[in-house]
Amino acid sequence: MSKYGMYTKSTSESNQHVNIVDMGSKSEAEAYFAGTKRLSLTQFRNLFEVREIRDPNSKNLLLG
Repeated sequence: MSKYGMYTKSTSESNQHVNIVDMGSKSEAEAYFAGTKRLSLTQFRNLFEVREIRDPNSKNLLLG
């Protein structure tokens, strides 16, 4: 599972995440967020964007 954040596309607001969710893929996260906002995917994508949030402190098990 990866963490995905929902961000506003508006330039008048600061570009910070609005909500975070753990999902298997970006498309699942988009569908989840669109459902919570009660928007179609097209409407949602016009207002928001979903990005994967990578934890800088997480370590790769192979690299230690």
